[in-house]
Amino acid sequence: MKSPLLAVPFETAARYPERVSHKWKTREKTASKTYGEFAHTIRILTAGFKAAGIIKDDHVGFFVNNRFEWISTDFALMALGAVSVPRGSDTAPKEIEFIFHHSDSRHLIVENVQQLLSLIDSFTDSDWERCATIYVVDSGDKALVPERLAKKTRFYDELLVEGEAALQLEPELLEKLDEHIKLDDTMTIVYTSGTTGNPKGVMLSHANFIQNLVANTPRLGIDIEKAETTVLMLPSWHVYERAFEYCGISTGLTFVYSSAGRFAADLLAEKPEVLISVPRVWESVHQKLIKAFSEMPSGKRNLVLAFIKGNQIWLTSSLYLRGCYIALHERSAPEKILAAVGHSLRFVVYFPIHKLAGILFKSLREKVGGRLRLATCGAGSLPKYLDELFNAVGITLVNAYGMTECAPGILSRQVNRNTFGSTGLPFDNTEVEIRLEDGSIAGTGEKGILFVRGPQVMSGYYKNQKATTAVLAPDGWLNTGDLAVRSENGEYIIVGRAKDTIVLMGGENIEPEPIEDKLKESAYIDHAVVVGQDQKQISAIVAINEEELMKLAAELKLSRNEVITEGSASIENDIVYNVLLKEVGSLISKEHGFKPFERITKIFPVLNDFSVGKELTQTLKVKRKFVEERFNQLVDKYFKGDTKGGKK
Repeated sequence: MKSPLLAVPFETAARYPERVSHKWKTREKTASKTYGEFAHTIRILTAGFKAAGIIKDDHVGFFVNNRFEWISTDFALMALGAVSVPRGSDTAPKEIEFIFHHSDSRHLIVENVQQLLSLIDSFTDSDWERCATIYVVDSGDKALVPERLAKKTRFYDELLVEGEAALQLEPELLEKLDEHIKLDDTMTIVYTSGTTGNPKGVMLSHANFIQNLVANTPRLGIDIEKAETTVLMLPSWHVYERAFEYCGISTGLTFVYSSAGRFAADLLAEKPEVLISVPRVWESVHQKLIKAFSEMPSGKRNLVLAFIKGNQIWLTSSLYLRGCYIALHERSAPEKILAAVGHSLRFVVYFPIHKLAGILFKSLREKVGGRLRLATCGAGSLPKYLDELFNAVGITLVNAYGMTECAPGILSRQVNRNTFGSTGLPFDNTEVEIRLEDGSIAGTGEKGILFVRGPQVMSGYYKNQKATTAVLAPDGWLNTGDLAVRSENGEYIIVGRAKDTIVLMGGENIEPEPIEDKLKESAYIDHAVVVGQDQKQISAIVAINEEELMKLAAELKLSRNEVITEGSASIENDIVYNVLLKEVGSLISKEHGFKPFERITKIFPVLNDFSVGKELTQTLKVKRKFVEERFNQLVDKYFKGDTKGGKK
């Protein structure tokens, strides 16, 4: 086939037709498909869509959640040369309308009749007139579909029957369609779920995803002969998940569809070898571990924590001796020798602890199935404390960095070069530069904006030349908008977003992300947003874990009503406030490497009612601007000198 990406499921099916490709739970049972069935489903859907009128370059609004039909449809649209415009079925109707309208989609795919009905009022008459066909994945009652849409609506069960018949008449259809595919053709338009403003439509080609397939698959180290398993929780339309699925299909991985509610149970049941995840998942696991440690007898707890610390020291020294370390200034030869000697001694002294830790922490590893050899963490900053903890207990957590505009991969660590605190090295065939404000290239340890150039970089934003020109130069260099530094040995570290930098009255520049990451080490704090632009000092909006808050209230002999005001998100009890502020002060301190002007003297504690689509993105990153606007009055009162509703 002309497109190596389109060929992937068919090549794997040819080698392993009986291997399970996908598994999922229904109300009645566990269902599955083999790679042979997967490949055949793609062929049937391709024929069915073609018979129903989808042609090359048609834009198809595709609003379906994680499921077997999602990935099958993705490859079918790819085969037709159509342009998929995906998002989840749980997306707000108004946002779906914006994406459908802005993308000039001519066809609409939805999960079920209920979702279609929810769009009736959000779509305009011109949207429905432009929509040539509507496809509904789940079986349903066509009588529920409004009369004006009924004639153009098809259910997948009938589409599959029509596709099977069409395929029998033209068995080589896929191969014929493939002849018309060009690698630079736009394959998909992915609307960013970004933390600010209206989403922009990122145009990505076959070539963009092929670069990720070629560069990232070897870094995952999946053994195609072993039939490894992964459990999926992230949305398939998100490029991080989507690119991973392409890599996994190429290596015969078995995909198990899960959900936030079932994820922990599915890890135990399915025992995956490979996972991709986001920092929030590991923050949640970390909080559960901390809770478990706190409930241990003091002697056992101290022993466990000592082994964690000892193994962290051994791992850090082991990595250093293999050239995996972060040094943000050029060092002299004597400095390097002294460091090497110190790490050599620690490597020897702590080696017995490392070996014993492997045995001691077996029960912790079994909580994620017991066979996990690699967990890639992306779509957000991975705090160093998570990095060190999970690697110390034997869960290999590997950091990665990318963006929708690069489909998505730019940097990642590898199992054999897993430097704590680092974001890793560039993908193959990828150029990376850190540029200072004057456009010059940053030296070791100098902070600047990360630029990237390579075959994974998008062609631009759909119908938004102004936004494209702002980030993408004619010579192919993309301004990521992220701040980074480079270590002495070539490792890159992402330190924040350029546009998120807070400048205080005194001119001090503060990157909020490292502070927010540190705050989330507290069992009380689920999310944090640092504020204080143009003020004398910074403060923080902290979303408090309700379970931990109630435990604290019990310790302080306070009732729920004394801590939480019904109908209000803010927590205003003086005693609780002071405990939380003291906790924040102990974390954001000189001892933890923070500067005096980064000290937080005021917090805005609120109940954690943050939800996806509002305060959080689909990958559980905080929408900074949304949170700032939601609690704007609370923050403004403080900075303007009104102490009502807060403490000064």
